Parts: sequence; structure tokens; C-alpha cells
Amino acid sequence: MEVFAERPAEQVWWGDLHSHTEHSFDGVGSGVFDYARWVSGLDFHAMTDHSNGPAREGFTRGLGPHVWEEYTAATDAHHAPGEFVTLHAYEASFPAPWGHHNVYFRGAPGPLLSPSEVTLPELWAALTAGEALTIPHHTNKFPQPLDWEADEPALRRNFEIYSAHGLSEAYDPSHPLAFEQSGFTNRSTSARTGVSAQDAWMQGLRLSTIAASDDHRSQPGKPHWGLAAVRAPELTREAIFDGLHARRTYGTTGQRILLDFRVNDAPMGSEIALEAPLPEPCAGTSPECGERAAATAALAPRFDVTVHGTDVIEAVEILRYSEPDGGFRVIHDLRPNALDFTWSGRDGGFRDDAIYYLRLRQRSAVRGRVVMAWSSPVWVNAGR
Repeated sequence: MEVFAERPAEQVWWGDLHSHTEHSFDGVGSGVFDYARWVSGLDFHAMTDHSNGPAREGFTRGLGPHVWEEYTAATDAHHAPGEFVTLHAYEASFPAPWGHHNVYFRGAPGPLLSPSEVTLPELWAALTAGEALTIPHHTNKFPQPLDWEADEPALRRNFEIYSAHGLSEAYDPSHPLAFEQSGFTNRSTSARTGVSAQDAWMQGLRLSTIAASDDHRSQPGKPHWGLAAVRAPELTREAIFDGLHARRTYGTTGQRILLDFRVNDAPMGSEIALEAPLPEPCAGTSPECGERAAATAALAPRFDVTVHGTDVIEAVEILRYSEPDGGFRVIHDLRPNALDFTWSGRDGGFRDDAIYYLRLRQRSAVRGRVVMAWSSPVWVNAGR
């Protein structure tokens, strides 16, 4: 818990941006907004049924023009600014190489488009930057992986790193949250290369992290299936959307862990440049090389971490990607063994443009799943 003497400029709001109902061919139930608000105690929720679902007698109501007006009316009926926010949304489940994306609208609902009608680039062309977002999910899941080559940074600014299906941070089938280990519906496997969050970041995509349940029983907000944390000044539809658009987000496995990760005072999701260009590297022991080394050390990015856990925080790791590294590597492995943790430090190995993010793990599992959280990255330009 955080306590402030005055209302902060921003605060953390909790929500589940991905769940299915009887409108999906693989979903059941209704009353999803009431469950999100009154049972799970969420601040915001989006109902994201498949846009390619026709009605089937006795099986699914489907989602298409025949129910779109009713569907969006339900979203508006449960919207209560300052108390509980609903976003107009749906899922567009594209086959490879585009993958599954949820579509969200800042205000009024936009066009309902089906993967049977459009490609992902055509969907982007039909949406308005600043008024819509598309967020990919379970990108590591085989055989539905996503190729990151097609991109639209004005519309794709976030990444669902974890859900009930499993974890898409990186390829690691032995991870306790991997698709192979999740035990969610039908067992699935992890795609090997090029499709994870780390892959997207290494390929240059600027995506912040969220997590969500991808629940299919009209019961969003389960404590072990993923939640999104959005920093915003107020609880309104526009403020939550703008927080997503600004990449002021992080994701957890479902526990409401308070996390603040900053690089040179910039919040997660930021792109920053050094105060001065990083000197070119110099080999040797000459005075000039010594001066360059000292200047490089003085410019090394500074990290500030604050975490308030829901259980003992077992591990906090800061990871870096820089082209000379060849991949993401852990540069700080911290072991708080406490409920609350603050820490500051620097990257002593900083030599080039870099991407940093934080992940943490708590001691106790919840409903058989490891409890984790993932910050959004901060991108640092060395200025060379």
C-alpha cells in the first residue's frame, strides 16, 4: 500500500483487458462487467469477444453486426467514470503471421472488423491513431506465433506478456509459467524463436507490458491469471486509454504489486537520451582513455526501484539488451526477502544504446502459479 499526504498526479489503476463471454465460439457466460467490478474489485475492464464468431444455435451468440449495437450498449451501460471504467473492445484473431490482437477504443466504438474480411495491416488502416489501440497476446503460443515484421507504432504500443495461457516474455519451455506448464484448457507449447516480447524489443518495437486473464468463462480478474496496471491521473475511459497509449503500464500474474521502475528519473515506457553523447570506446591506459572511461561511468544510466509486494519479494532482476550483448541479460540480481523494497544503482557495463526492464518474483505461489510482475522497458539512446 502507498499512502500520500496529497493526491498524486498519477496513481495505479487495476484492470483486466481481455475476457470472453457467450459471444465467443469458445466462451460461456454473461455478466462479465458485474463480475469484474463487484467480485474481482477491478477499476476497469474490457470485454473482448472474437469478431469472427457467427451465432450458433444453443452454443454461441456470436459477435458481428447482428449484435454489435447490443454489445456496445452493454459496455456503455456499465461505465461509471470515477468508479468503474469500461472500454469498447473486441478480439481480432488473425492466423500467422499476424497473430491475435485485441482492439480497444478511446471513446465511442469504432468499426467491428473480422479476420475473415481484413488483414492486420488493413485493420490498422481502418483505425484512427490516438483513438484506437491493438494489443497482441500469447505470441509465444505454437502454432499461432506472430511475425513482428509488420508494425504500426501509432496503434500497437503495448504487449500482453502473460495470461492464463502462459508467458510470452521469452522462449523458455521449462519456466513455471510457460505454455507447457500452465495447465490452461488444452495443453500448448512455446514457439521457438522470434515471437516473444524480448524478440519484439530487440527488433526495435516500442511496446509496454500489460497482463490479462484471457478468461473464457465471464470471470475476469482471477488472482493468478494476469492483471494490467495503468498509471493515470483519474479513473476515466480517456485517462486509462491515454495511459496505455503513453506506455505507462506494467503487468502482474494477478497480484496487485505496486511497482515503480525509473531510469534517469524517466518512468517505465519512456524513451530517453543521455545528457551528453557517450564517448567512443578507447583501449589502453593512456590519460585520454582514462578520461573517456570516467565520462562513460558518469553517464551510466541510473535505476530507481520501488516495490510493495503482496507477499515476500524473493527476487528483483534488471535486464538489459544492447546490441553488443546479443540478447537480454540480467545485470542486477537483487534478493530483497521483504514485503517492501527500494533500491538505486547504475549500469556499470553501459556502452551503447540499451533497453532496460525489471521483473520480479514473490515467494509464495497463488493457486499453483508463481507470482511475478514485469515492468515496461525504458529505451536509452547513447547519442553516438
